Amino acid sequence: MPPFTTSRRRLLRWVGAASVAGVAGCAGGSDGGSELVATLGADVSTYDPTQANDTTSRKAFGLVYEPLVSVDFDGTVRPTLATALDQQDDRTWRVSLRDGVSFHDGSDFTAADVKASFERYAGTPRESDVFLWYEDATIRDDSTLDITLSEPYAPFQLSLGGVPIVPEAAATGDLDLSNGPVGTGPYAFDTHEPDRLYRLTRAEDHWYAGDEVPETPPIETLTFRIIVEQSSQVAALRGGDIDLANNPPADGVADLRDDDAITVSEHLAGGFEMLIFPLAAPPFSNRDVREGVSRLIPRDDIIESVYGGIGQPAYAPISPLLDDYTSESFLTEMGDEYMRYDPERARELLDAGFSALDVSPPYETTIVTNETGDRVRWAQLVRDELNATEFFDVSIEQFEWSTYIGRVLSGDSHRSDAMMALGWSGGWDPDTYLRNMFYSEQATPACCNAAHYANDEVDRLLDEALTTYDTAERRALYEQAQRRIVADAPVGFVRFGTRIEAYRTDAVEGFETYPLDSGEFTAIYAPWAGTYTATGGG
Repeated sequence: MPPFTTSRRRLLRWVGAASVAGVAGCAGGSDGGSELVATLGADVSTYDPTQANDTTSRKAFGLVYEPLVSVDFDGTVRPTLATALDQQDDRTWRVSLRDGVSFHDGSDFTAADVKASFERYAGTPRESDVFLWYEDATIRDDSTLDITLSEPYAPFQLSLGGVPIVPEAAATGDLDLSNGPVGTGPYAFDTHEPDRLYRLTRAEDHWYAGDEVPETPPIETLTFRIIVEQSSQVAALRGGDIDLANNPPADGVADLRDDDAITVSEHLAGGFEMLIFPLAAPPFSNRDVREGVSRLIPRDDIIESVYGGIGQPAYAPISPLLDDYTSESFLTEMGDEYMRYDPERARELLDAGFSALDVSPPYETTIVTNETGDRVRWAQLVRDELNATEFFDVSIEQFEWSTYIGRVLSGDSHRSDAMMALGWSGGWDPDTYLRNMFYSEQATPACCNAAHYANDEVDRLLDEALTTYDTAERRALYEQAQRRIVADAPVGFVRFGTRIEAYRTDAVEGFETYPLDSGEFTAIYAPWAGTYTATGGG
């Protein structure tokens, strides 16, 4: 059977699985190579894929680790460490592995590393990345293994793309990934100075032999300067201190486009911004109160004044990037029924909810956010709308990234009196927009359901959708699940985003924006996608 086909059902492409230091861009490397200086908007919190619930860590080690397969810029599955996936039956896949691959610590890549990489997810914050579908793996030889699924699993190939492979020694305890990531990728870990910089260097003996792209990455050193303030990123870019800004403020994009020295790259994003409600804490335990707050989110004003007109209002979780699983008409319907900005209706709902709980307004509460400028600004607009009613007295609390993410993902955030401003980056399959945030067993600290939302019917629909291969049938199941989630209003959806990077035109060649935030730097060197980036001088 040819690589990446199925025997019974063809799994087609689903579009639905700071103080800083550093040398300015294009500095010469030790052997004449080049350096690219980019930014991260938050610090890296972990090097271990099983622990990485934050997008920043995943994008930072994305060029160090490699999965069995990768997903290109259009959502198509491409072979990476695997050369073929052959479906034996509904629950068994035979995986053929690439020969001649080694990890950055010098150990050989074998089927034992794959099995160990999967099984070390058990009991970790990212357990569902694997154990939603994994039952066992049988090693046939060093280059072949059979993966047995716990039940039929529609997004299997896409899910493999989200599981980085690490050395078996990381599972046995002989290798501690807290000291640094160790993978097979085109770049190896060099150094991390917390809150200052994160640096990778071109790996020796990467497996790619050269064809559509150069045999080795043209850029020798990747230095990521950790710059939280978006305006500071732009200042550093204009001043030539960095080559690529990963998170320029959307309201400044028009000015960047007018600058001949700067190139702006963008792509419809696979993610959304939201306001999470603490469901165990009155008045947010009342559904009418939650819808009332959602109807006071000024989405159009947020998009215009905060994001410079970039993006679109969000009324449900699945991104328009996955056009097989959502539509403009569905999103419009969800907005009209439950979430569209409507101050008059909001006040009716809030009055009913507060009365039902016998809570006397104004209720004093906070919106918790990190220091990302765009998120702070939209949270402020929501605060102002709530404070314009007689029901709330809202303030904003800002935290640096690690403190913020620790608070949001703690096991008791649903009992606090604070709403949480958060962004979620989904993947290429619709399940990635729903399960981690709205499935009952994914409640924090297990994963990312910070509201501790629980609905048995939503759980059932999501489980059924995972075992359904037909796209039309899956779409119907996910639509039913979204309807129930939106009606229950555990969060107020705010905006579907557009991924934007800006880089110096004379310093960067070939870079393109990946739709998913976690894959932000994919285009630096992705031979499986036929793309790479070079510096202007090299």
